[in-house]
Amino acid sequence: MNELLQQHKVIVRWGLIVIVVLDVMLAAFDYALHLAPRVPPQEIRNLELLEKSYRADNARLDKFRAELPADEKQWDEFFTTHFRPAGAGYSAVSEDLGQLSHSAGLRTDTITFHQRAPDARGLMEIEIVTAVEGDYTSLVNFLDKLEHSDHFYVLDSLALASSNAGKIRLNIQLRTYFRT
Repeated sequence: MNELLQQHKVIVRWGLIVIVVLDVMLAAFDYALHLAPRVPPQEIRNLELLEKSYRADNARLDKFRAELPADEKQWDEFFTTHFRPAGAGYSAVSEDLGQLSHSAGLRTDTITFHQRAPDARGLMEIEIVTAVEGDYTSLVNFLDKLEHSDHFYVLDSLALASSNAGKIRLNIQLRTYFRT
């Protein structure tokens, strides 16, 4: 019996030693965890929001990439339909403005052009300065026809002035674009 008691004591001692060693190892691991840098919960939330924003940006980018071929086709169609070629553009603009003013019942002065260098897409900006003369109703009719023209014009400025014989003179500055 004495021998059995001795064996139990040895087993209990070794069990206690194993428990103490495991306890020391867990204490060391816990200490190492406390020394490791901690990320505050607010920063984690901010990072989650940032990730969500990046995912939304990627989704928009994927949608943009999917729509790009159709947009390029529309751009090409608009480019060829509404922008005249540079070679014949000046005479076509002069003729177009002359027809618009004549159909509105106006008299047209000289048309002057100022050309800018082409951009990367091959568009050349052309500034146009001219004047038309007539009554108020004809001027409004001309501006309406200019606005609904098949060709692309950007109206930069208008200036009214009086003219001979009770007519109104409208000084016009506008832009158009030619394709190279």
